[in-house]
Amino acid sequence: MVKDEKGNLISFEQLYDTYFQAIFNYTLHRVASVVVAEDLTSQTFFKALNNLWKFRWSRGSFSSWLYRIATNEVVNYYRNQKHGSLNQSETDHLAGQDRTDSELEQAEQELAKNSMFMSLNQALQKLNHEEQTLIVLRYFEQKPFAEIAEILRKRPGSLTMKTHRALAKLKTELERRGINHERIRRSFAEPTEAPYQSRGVQTGFAS
Repeated sequence: MVKDEKGNLISFEQLYDTYFQAIFNYTLHRVASVVVAEDLTSQTFFKALNNLWKFRWSRGSFSSWLYRIATNEVVNYYRNQKHGSLNQSETDHLAGQDRTDSELEQAEQELAKNSMFMSLNQALQKLNHEEQTLIVLRYFEQKPFAEIAEILRKRPGSLTMKTHRALAKLKTELERRGINHERIRRSFAEPTEAPYQSRGVQTGFAS
């Protein structure tokens, strides 16, 4: 159990149900694999559960804390450069094997058919990890800079220029691959900045 900002007790299962899809979407945008994204998402919640005693609302939202853990998991995944490195008993503990192997295979095949998604991910891999994180959080997850700063524990002002530079690099890489500039513009429209508050599930690409 964890207390919210008002001191009300919330079960970890409730938090898991609330944020699983958002964290899964984030990791999927980073790794472009349904299977790996599910593993990383489950590992994120497993680590959150084991470290729940460290979390304090006064230091930021639970959502930002989860995104921070997920970001570290993605970086570690690429650092290790190997699939299936997670402990299956750990991932099954929270995931509960919600999807069968056949469902995962089908989802993986459907993802592979999305040429724009795959092209974006391949271009993203040409950026460093910080640039990838900024692009995905800002333009795919539609996060305001205040929330991104909370996730990454950095000042919002320092992230603005870095994000725009990363976006310019990504657009150059996409154009090099022959992707229509207008499609790029629609995919990476500047999100509307709004006062940050802890939010629920975020899904899909920005439009």
